[in-house]
Amino acid sequence: MSAPPSDVGSAAADLKGTYNPRKRGRTACTECDKSAVSEDEPPAAYTRALEQRVALLEARLSEQVDQQASDLSQPPTSGIRTQTRNNVLAEAVELLALGNIEAPAYVGASSGLNLALTLGEMVQATVWNKALPFATDASRSGRTDGSGNSRGARAINRQEMVARTAEPPADEHGTALVNVYLNQPQTRYPFLDEREIWDLHAKRMTLNTTPVQQLTKAERFGLFKLYMVYAIGAMLIQLTERNTPTPPENYYMTALQHLFTARESKTTQNVEAMLLLVLYHIRSSSYGIWYMIGLAMRTCIDLGLHTRRHESNLDHNTIQMRRRLFWSVYALERTIAICLGRPLSIPDRQIDVDLPLDPEDEAWGDMTPTQPAGANKKRSFSMSIWLLKMRRIESRIQFSIYRADKPLSALTSKMNQLYQDLESWKTSLSERFADVDLNYPMLHYHRAVRLLIQPFLPLLPPSDPYYLICLRAAGGVCQAHKKLHQSLEYGHSFIAVQHVFVAGITLLYGLWTQQHAIWSYSLSNDIRACSLVLFVMGERAPWVKKYRDAFEVLVNATMEKLENGVNNLAETAAVQMRNVTNSNTDFTTEQFDNLGDGDEGGDAWKVVAELANWIDQPEGSLVWMPDFELLQNLSPM
Repeated sequence: MSAPPSDVGSAAADLKGTYNPRKRGRTACTECDKSAVSEDEPPAAYTRALEQRVALLEARLSEQVDQQASDLSQPPTSGIRTQTRNNVLAEAVELLALGNIEAPAYVGASSGLNLALTLGEMVQATVWNKALPFATDASRSGRTDGSGNSRGARAINRQEMVARTAEPPADEHGTALVNVYLNQPQTRYPFLDEREIWDLHAKRMTLNTTPVQQLTKAERFGLFKLYMVYAIGAMLIQLTERNTPTPPENYYMTALQHLFTARESKTTQNVEAMLLLVLYHIRSSSYGIWYMIGLAMRTCIDLGLHTRRHESNLDHNTIQMRRRLFWSVYALERTIAICLGRPLSIPDRQIDVDLPLDPEDEAWGDMTPTQPAGANKKRSFSMSIWLLKMRRIESRIQFSIYRADKPLSALTSKMNQLYQDLESWKTSLSERFADVDLNYPMLHYHRAVRLLIQPFLPLLPPSDPYYLICLRAAGGVCQAHKKLHQSLEYGHSFIAVQHVFVAGITLLYGLWTQQHAIWSYSLSNDIRACSLVLFVMGERAPWVKKYRDAFEVLVNATMEKLENGVNNLAETAAVQMRNVTNSNTDFTTEQFDNLGDGDEGGDAWKVVAELANWIDQPEGSLVWMPDFELLQNLSPM
């Protein structure tokens, strides 16, 4: 295999040291019963809840009348509606997709039936009721199924949703929630108009006290977006172990109520709504979001957002907002699919729409945000363009390397050009943003390098420069996340957990298979950083603990091999399991196989057992590393 440029460095020196992993130890409006609202809720809030319920019932009656009038001419979707009626999130998904059959769609050479016709089956398959991070007693107490979802979780109905209506936040807190959203998700997925969000925030009290029937659909949808911004902001604050006056799920429930009364036919609003729902749920679970983000991408294609010819006769700002929306969906869909080991929705060769304009290269006109300082926001948006360019490289890596039609040995020649593309991106980034802390964008660089090279590790000797490059990149991921967690503003998602965990496992793979040939103090520090980050994540989100514990077991087993030359990872890990479970008994693999779901150490052991097959694969074989979705599904929901 040809080597990368000479400046990547030679293999690590054979350094020896010690590493001590941490030990841890009825349907009329008169049916609205005041008992559905908490006793400490003010009368004004109860009145608004009644008004919301009246509007919901009127909207439902109108839909039923329209449906009866069109039953003979429309496809038979009544079964779909019946299946999801008692699940507010599934109903929201249904609403967003079924709205798509009314308007002209993009028709490609091989267009098929509308996705809405099979939506009912999709909603059932995605288990949306368990993706809803509703604060049940089980979730508060940490009694989960090992995946962040409470055991016995159920769908939330409309009555419960209205009962959880949130009042608009006070000025200081509301501003903080908006800023958290704009400083984090918006800088990565810049599809919202910041001026609109600030304007809605300023008018929130007036809009909230206006009867729903007097609000336009645009105002109702605006309230949906605003409350989703509040919900996501509150979720991010909560993930940094700080308290919020109103729980995130209350803002989320309020947002859904406005969404139900703001139904439109096919517009970009549907895509915005799906993106916001995904950004909320991505903080609590991976279940179902691949389906939702895939639905968002297919809606983009229906609307022609992926091609330039649908931009004719549109004004400059509309074009730019459409591009920002499409590329946000693209970036998030690529990220989620790659994390879960799922196929991508659309190949890049079918996309010809340009990236949004970089505000530092072009006159942005009226699109410059006014709050806070426009210059800082321009720089943040410019960085988001650079991250979109990285997503495009990652997409090419996924299509080129992660495929089932060719063996890996036939794909090694593709590494060089893809690696050079990543290096060119890094060089351009450093030149463009010389005065900016590049820890976060470099995290994406390291992730992409690991994504590119890791599948080839079983084929590479440790002397191959690419081997060391991959391990350095995996270490870079761990160190970058460690630095991010030193900030109180960083709230991780399941994507972050996946990247840190897989990076750490990559380091252990190299150490287990090559031992002292790659050992260095730098490698030891990277493993320590991964362990620390997983520990912090596990303290903030209980579902992460199985990954933290599994990683500790594998670290202990690997160190045992370095010291004593053991050969079987699964057997060695079974002995080391007691260090995590705080047990005084040495376990065998058979005993761990008999552990029930929820037993101490059982979930972590399942992860270890899956990974052992990859790490300890026989020489000459080629076993793919288990994808993160498989690891997530090891504990039944």
